[in-house]
Amino acid sequence: MYNLFMPNQLLTTTIKHAMRIATTPSVRKTCLANVHVGRVEKHLPRTPVLYQPSIVIVLQGTKRGYIGDRICIYDADNYFVTAISMPFECETFASEENPLLAITINIELPVLRELVLQMDIKPRRDKVAEASYATPLTAEILEPVERLMAILAPASEGSPEAVCDLKVLSGQILREIYYRVLRGPHGSALYALATRQGHLSDMNSVLEHIHEKYATEISVDDLARSLNMSATMFHQHFKDLTATSPLQYVKSLRLHKAKILMVQDGLNASEASEKVGYNSLSQFSREFKRMFGNSPTEEVARTRALYGMAPEELEELVVSR
Repeated sequence: MYNLFMPNQLLTTTIKHAMRIATTPSVRKTCLANVHVGRVEKHLPRTPVLYQPSIVIVLQGTKRGYIGDRICIYDADNYFVTAISMPFECETFASEENPLLAITINIELPVLRELVLQMDIKPRRDKVAEASYATPLTAEILEPVERLMAILAPASEGSPEAVCDLKVLSGQILREIYYRVLRGPHGSALYALATRQGHLSDMNSVLEHIHEKYATEISVDDLARSLNMSATMFHQHFKDLTATSPLQYVKSLRLHKAKILMVQDGLNASEASEKVGYNSLSQFSREFKRMFGNSPTEEVARTRALYGMAPEELEELVVSR
């Protein structure tokens, strides 16, 4: 059942635009660096993923995210937002007859902050802010998404007129999408991030540090001190937002980054493990297999075969989808 507030024709039109960009199973970069269109034509079992701060609109098919003890379902009825870099597990439901089609908009924090400064009211806060959530996809959200895709599809095919439209119009359309998310029932999460308020913003600064220094030795005590928290309090706040412990988050990030290096850059397990901060190849191989269910060599081969994609196309899939 489609959302009652979202005309079926609007969804159908947006699907047609998306299929012009993602013509085969892949995660396609578009003419906009922060917008990607993904297509999957088979069921993908529950597997670890690492999403960057983003808005994910699934037009067709279903994704099920397992975040701690929560399950987020995003499909044609619900879109997904994460305000922070979030590791979790995701399952995809799709087939050749009903492929999953998803649009991912990576959140540009400077644009979000500029927009929030122009808002003279705070977003709705119907519930306690969660860093990642699924929420109903209404026409308010889908209508600007459709307009964006109506420009992106012909632009990706080389239309000079569409490329010109994209240069002039894409910025304001993306701002409108951000605005609609901010004004939605869970908008307080992005608002807190943009205004640097509360624990979510504090933890985001910690996550930014982790993403910058993940290949080095990271002290949880030092992270806690940077926020003037005890180690116990820091651990609790961190887990409340990310559904994992600080050390497990760092491990997950290192393993995902290593997978990128092997899949995209062609490094072997020894080279990748050293690049992401492991001193022991055997420890890296054990933890990689425990997380992904395959050895590094098997997982690289599986990922490439599953999508039939060129190496340069795989980073968005491995890291954030």
